[in-house]
Amino acid sequence: MRLYVDHEEDTNVVAADVRPSNALTALLAALPSLIVEVERTVPGDIDDPHCSRLIDLTDW
Repeated sequence: MRLYVDHEEDTNVVAADVRPSNALTALLAALPSLIVEVERTVPGDIDDPHCSRLIDLTDW
């Protein structure tokens, strides 16, 4: 599942790919700190016009 997240202080929208199973509640609680970690950003072009960055959290 792809979640779109924006931050009050940032004008960019971040997309986070997550797996809707197991610890989804814990993932949602940790999401604000996870999306600022640049090393989690998926490299390459994003074909999604709704976001400026993509983060893969499917193995989190």
